Amino acid sequence: MKVFITIMVLSLTVSNAPAQLLKKLKQKAEDAITKPKNKPVEKTETDDKEYTVAAESNPTDNAKAKNPGTNLKVYSKFDFVPGTTILYYDNFEKDNIGESPLGWITSTSSEVVTIDGLEGNWIKLASTSSHHISRNKKQSWGNNFTIEFDMLMVKNTYNPRIDFELINTGGNLVTDEGILRSGKNAVYISTILGNDGIGSRVSLYSNTNINKPISDRMTESLPYSNTVPVHISICVQGKRFRFWWNELKIFDLPAVNEEYLPNQLGFSFGSVGGSDIFVSNIRIAKDVPDTRARFEEGKLVSNLLFYTGTAKLKPESMGALLDVSKILKDATAPVKIVGHTDSDGEDAANLKLSEERANTIKDILVNQYKIDESKFSTEGRGETQPLANNNSAEGKAQNRRVEFIFKAEADKYIRPSGVPANNGKTTANSKPAANAGKPVVTTSADATVKLQSKALAVNLPYAQFMKIADNRYTFIASKEEANAKENYFKIELQSVNNTLKPETFNFKEVNEKNPLYGTKKYSEISNTEAVLYYGTTKKPYINQFSPIIANGPMASYVDESLSRKLPPASPVCKFVIEKVSDGKASGYFTMGMMMEGLKPVIKGDAMEETFTTGFAGEMKGTFSNVPIY
Repeated sequence: MKVFITIMVLSLTVSNAPAQLLKKLKQKAEDAITKPKNKPVEKTETDDKEYTVAAESNPTDNAKAKNPGTNLKVYSKFDFVPGTTILYYDNFEKDNIGESPLGWITSTSSEVVTIDGLEGNWIKLASTSSHHISRNKKQSWGNNFTIEFDMLMVKNTYNPRIDFELINTGGNLVTDEGILRSGKNAVYISTILGNDGIGSRVSLYSNTNINKPISDRMTESLPYSNTVPVHISICVQGKRFRFWWNELKIFDLPAVNEEYLPNQLGFSFGSVGGSDIFVSNIRIAKDVPDTRARFEEGKLVSNLLFYTGTAKLKPESMGALLDVSKILKDATAPVKIVGHTDSDGEDAANLKLSEERANTIKDILVNQYKIDESKFSTEGRGETQPLANNNSAEGKAQNRRVEFIFKAEADKYIRPSGVPANNGKTTANSKPAANAGKPVVTTSADATVKLQSKALAVNLPYAQFMKIADNRYTFIASKEEANAKENYFKIELQSVNNTLKPETFNFKEVNEKNPLYGTKKYSEISNTEAVLYYGTTKKPYINQFSPIIANGPMASYVDESLSRKLPPASPVCKFVIEKVSDGKASGYFTMGMMMEGLKPVIKGDAMEETFTTGFAGEMKGTFSNVPIY
């Protein structure tokens, strides 16, 4: 059953109506709320939990929401240019309506909805005393990245208040629920909106002093409407931080501590509430392009955004197009504009759509930026040349792009490693990708961690060093990207250097044997944790590393008085960084293993203790090209 929540926006024409009448109107809107019925992912017109927005204050607002024809000229001086390599993209298209999106971290609640007049799915964030963190899985965004998202704010009883958080997760993976408490705000933007956004307050904080803003604007104009989403754009380049509200640039100043770069996005709300907040089309990308350099190389890839299934350009892409137009005016050779799509839909329809999008870009460049039309030719290649696998939202977003070809020799396509030759399709009418026979590009510098013991041998392809404080780092490796629940391990390291360099880390039990221990600093393994399974069996499992190499249950090393008689720490147990180059580290380690989940053994006479842990022998590991964040 469809659920409609009608949000009444009071018109200026009824501003003199009796207060009781206004109260009755509001009560009628609230009475229209009914409980959503869970529906499958496959969406139809009758499947959605739908929010219907009635715009009484301005009869044209709802038309704008239904017809995404925002005047592109308004954005003609908008200078935001998105990154070209997509790290995280989320439009909730695979989430069940009425349910919380799997993987989002929230202190209260959230749910996926559709909104009458707006395309796609949206996440409705609980907006009173709540904290929400995205399901981004990339452990690092680098120091040159962009963030974009659409946000609809619907005022009910109070003006909207929302804070945007760029979080540094420290020694935790970005999917660890503990970052709700332990995550550090690398950059924090606080907003309190005035009536229709006029006279708003927006404050910018950095982690150098999260309690005192580095910029506090008390009368900023942050216009919004109950029916038309705001587009938020953020760009980080080293220390430089820029923030846009639609086409308006609000901040452009040094605000980022490069030692603790953001790697997660959050939304936070205080106790006031009184507004509904919806978010969608989150896009985080690295590698903000050097357009002039790409021009010299002969090819520029631009992830321009279009409304779904159309050739209508979204206004937030005008910054990227403005950037391209500056060099196109000086171009003397012909320029080919090539459109590409993802693999959703029919091949022929995608080919036609890519041609139409290429023509749209040409028309804007000619009509709005006054560039000579004779410079351009256009072409659509549909879904035939993917840059990423179409099996993920990020991959599909990467493949929806427009390319500018400045030199004929640069117009080449080589299928990237990991992208299937059939583009993920098995239908009989699938077309082979152009130039599919050319060599596949592979990356030899991918991070690798290999573990080897008598009972366990496993490769963990996702690994990183993360700085968590001065001289302190965490080394984390996992079998699945950002999975901190199973088949992963974490080693905390205390270095004697300000930055990671080739050095050897010992356990405290080994360092203590040095006569200078306590008066001299030593590189040290300060803590370990793990969840490493023996194949498909989940008990017992390796739960930490140890300076002791031994075998057998812990109970066998404990007498009835509960006195422990453990083997001595082994000097071979160490963590060694052999090489650090280009921000990546390689080396090896040897450690004893501890396991959890053994059959319980009770020991003790006067007092009893139950033991389920034990020693599991020696583990040897190697790591190469592991990035340092």
